[in-house]
Amino acid sequence: MLDYAKELGILQHVSDEGDFWEKRDLEALTREVGEWNEMLASLAGRFKDAVGDEVLSAIAAFPNFEHLEAAGRGKE
Repeated sequence: MLDYAKELGILQHVSDEGDFWEKRDLEALTREVGEWNEMLASLAGRFKDAVGDEVLSAIAAFPNFEHLEAAGRGKE
């Protein structure tokens, strides 16, 4: 969609943390998203540990949440 907007001349600027717009590197984008998921899972797990099970987060529904949480905590 962004490419089409650029073709139409209506796109002025794109900013993304994974630099996908400029590099179009799917592996780098996948790594970036994975790192964010680990960080968010670690944060959600810490909140859950501190407050209890009433903490709700979308990342906690991921089937690999515990793995992401452990990986994220290992990077702190």
